[in-house]
Amino acid sequence: MPATETVLSQGSFLHLETGEFVRVAADAGFDAAAVWRQAPGYRGARVTANAAAQAGVRIDTLCRGGFLNPAGHEETLLALGEAAELDAGVLVVIAGPPRPGDPRSAEAELDAALELALPAAERAGVVVALEPFHPVLAADRSWLVTLAQAVDVVEKFDSPFLGIAVDSYHLWWDPRLATEVRRAGNRVAAVQIADWIVPEPGRLPPRGLPGEGIIPLREFVRLTREAGYAAALEIEVLGDRFRSQPPIEAARSLKTALDDTAVGTEEGSHE
Repeated sequence: MPATETVLSQGSFLHLETGEFVRVAADAGFDAAAVWRQAPGYRGARVTANAAAQAGVRIDTLCRGGFLNPAGHEETLLALGEAAELDAGVLVVIAGPPRPGDPRSAEAELDAALELALPAAERAGVVVALEPFHPVLAADRSWLVTLAQAVDVVEKFDSPFLGIAVDSYHLWWDPRLATEVRRAGNRVAAVQIADWIVPEPGRLPPRGLPGEGIIPLREFVRLTREAGYAAALEIEVLGDRFRSQPPIEAARSLKTALDDTAVGTEEGSHE
């Protein structure tokens, strides 16, 4: 089997200007970078595309558009245009919080937002990847908290420009994970890897490098491979833990951790 392509998320390097970040990703041996539009050092698609071309690294995904509700529509359209300019195949989006006091209205708002966004995604040639979040973030980030919910949405629209971003940190706990990954099949548009570290009482759990927490990450990756996902793996360890380290050292440690996770997970391989 060919070696797994690897992607470095800007979420670990929000202290860097995006041009520097993509150079670090290239120097650390990553095949591609996942760029964050919300990063303080993001200078727009044109500047980022030029930096990536000079570094010799492609942009795999752009994170993220606006919330997938009516209020986020214009931001989503803007993000789709930037993803196309970056030649990124995937724009990661999230559903957004439910309306206060009326959480059941959120599904209708998501459907309405996708009706508007998907024609623009097709024109841009970019897949909108809907990312379910961990339930602890349901009130203020995303009411969509299970893979089953996300698969239901993409099946309803049945568009080649709508997929799912499968994030180990958000979905490891889901008792139907294996079943729903298989149901998602080739609708999986991105796979993001981070570990879940058991937190101190009263604190939100931090993200860890593979092997630092409790998620069986090789099995997580293997599930996506067996379901038909054959594209790159992204490591997305968010937070400030790498801010005090030389960026290239931090990026290399992330590359090593992701490479170790990918060992034996290609479809048809054996550890």
